[in-house]
Amino acid sequence: MKNRVRWFVFLGSLAVFVAGVELWHRHVRDRDSVYQCRILIDKDFSVDEVNPEEGIKSEKISLYVRTKYGILPRRQSDPSKIFNAYSAVVDYEEDCLKNGYLRLAILVRDATEESIQNVIAQFRDVKISFIIPHYTANLGKIAEIIISSGHEFFIQLPTQSSIPSDKKETVSPFLANASPDEVRDKLYYLMSSTKYAIGVANTCDSLITKSGKDMEIIAKELSQRGMAFLNIDDDSDVMEEISERINLQSLRAKVFQKSGQLKEKDSIVVDSGQLKDLLHAIPDGVRLVPISFVEKNASL
Repeated sequence: MKNRVRWFVFLGSLAVFVAGVELWHRHVRDRDSVYQCRILIDKDFSVDEVNPEEGIKSEKISLYVRTKYGILPRRQSDPSKIFNAYSAVVDYEEDCLKNGYLRLAILVRDATEESIQNVIAQFRDVKISFIIPHYTANLGKIAEIIISSGHEFFIQLPTQSSIPSDKKETVSPFLANASPDEVRDKLYYLMSSTKYAIGVANTCDSLITKSGKDMEIIAKELSQRGMAFLNIDDDSDVMEEISERINLQSLRAKVFQKSGQLKEKDSIVVDSGQLKDLLHAIPDGVRLVPISFVEKNASL
């Protein structure tokens, strides 16, 4: 009887151990798979930090810092440094502004270097915004192509509805009402996907943006690190209230609907597969500008 009990205890302990090892293996595999495409660009970017004391020369301050997550935007006293550094610069004539403009961001779900270059070729005379998923292969190179062409881009916030079916097993989404440590951890890995992103973009049916607790954490981190939040088709007041209180650069946009009528000064997000429909729907005389565009950025 005693031997039988000992065997039961031994086998039970072994089963628990094996299950624990399997769970840990899955956790590590998931983490590695989700973020294996993070490209740590060694090129740095720094700005002049103005010293208020006269006679003291200003110093070059890096916008990034290396962490265990990768390269993260450094916490700055100015909450808009990254945003201002990588926002597309628009230089239009006065008559173009009088005719009106439409702010445009393009979501490229299956982005490759070739597909991004093809999209850029269609917008040779204007500057726009790109939204790219963080799990995209060669994201660092794609980011360089976008920035070097004078455009700007946001990293897409991975949520349950935005992750394609073939990525479900390897990409870990942001979940509403997760623990603060988990939200912060996922955000750090997202932000370290690559340099050059001016912010994070959500999806139109993202539940996490309805959670004041989660968005408080995300908004504070983005604001402190100089990045913006692009809020897509969200009708809740959560982000508006948090953005004002935390001083977060918050932008609004709606998803392009083929049946809808575009108006001057709309902010639109279009899927890359809808480009032909979009180009036909743009009103005459209206110019395209990036999502970050405001009239003060235009050189008249």
